Amino acid sequence: MEQLTIVGTEGQTLVLATEHGQRFTLDIDDMLRTAVRRARAEAEPKPRETGPGPREIQAHIRSGMSAEDVAELLSCDVERVRLFEGPVLAEREHIVDRALAMPVLTGVHVDLDDTPTFGTVIRQKLADVSAAQERWSSWKTDDGWIVKLGFTAAGIERDARWSFDPRRSALTPANDDAAQLSRQGKLPDDGLIPRLRALDVTGGVKDSSTFDDQAFQEEQPSEPAAPERPADTADLLEALRRKRGQREAPPAYDDDPDPQPSRPVAVLGGKDPHLEETPPADDEPEEAPHSDGDKPASRRRGRPTMPSWDEIVFGSRGDD
Repeated sequence: MEQLTIVGTEGQTLVLATEHGQRFTLDIDDMLRTAVRRARAEAEPKPRETGPGPREIQAHIRSGMSAEDVAELLSCDVERVRLFEGPVLAEREHIVDRALAMPVLTGVHVDLDDTPTFGTVIRQKLADVSAAQERWSSWKTDDGWIVKLGFTAAGIERDARWSFDPRRSALTPANDDAAQLSRQGKLPDDGLIPRLRALDVTGGVKDSSTFDDQAFQEEQPSEPAAPERPADTADLLEALRRKRGQREAPPAYDDDPDPQPSRPVAVLGGKDPHLEETPPADDEPEEAPHSDGDKPASRRRGRPTMPSWDEIVFGSRGDD
């Protein structure tokens, strides 16, 4: 089969020629046009697939994500992520090495030429608590680099983190485990972090911190108690009533011909009324002392005469 070459066109016809100079014509129809378009499409390079760029992938790797996590986040192949993660992983390892190589002052070494490094001090403290599975890593956040130490002590997984500024060569504890490891001197005898003791909520110990509103309530008596009046107070009230001329109902007389008067509160002077007998009461009415002396006081007949205040105090009648 000979090869034909297009040498020109004549209207809607192509002029073709062989190597020996023999010429042919070919009409330009729809079939020819379709064949030309298909051949052109196959000859053109395929468009580049769209996807995350290297900078975006490396930013996620630098923040601490793994290649699998980045591929899932960006909806791309893991192989594409691994193409660009190598330099960033090396950068993260370099940050860890710089942090471990930083000289630190422990309060014991004062020779600046022989200052221990951060890694040496931390590993010594890990040995003191018999820690195992030491793991170092780093990543970068919006605030700066974080250096992490993971280890196991007394069967408990620990996670110590420090903030690291490579420019200022500054390490700052970012959590409790890191603060314990960064302290000068040895760790506490009870371990890296004090253990929390679980409380026995089923115990019978009463919580004294709970306020009991029944604790300060008084017991209300079923019946009001009668007020108790002391004997001395009763005697004083009786004496005052007698001095003002008030009278109470006389007590019932028995067969004793010599009734004794009530005892006063105090003896102001004279004789004690208990040393003298009180004269018997008369049946005749007796004039009671009055302020104006004009009108006699009415007295019921048939009732015994009560002794006056003078009789009680001085032992005699007021008119004697």
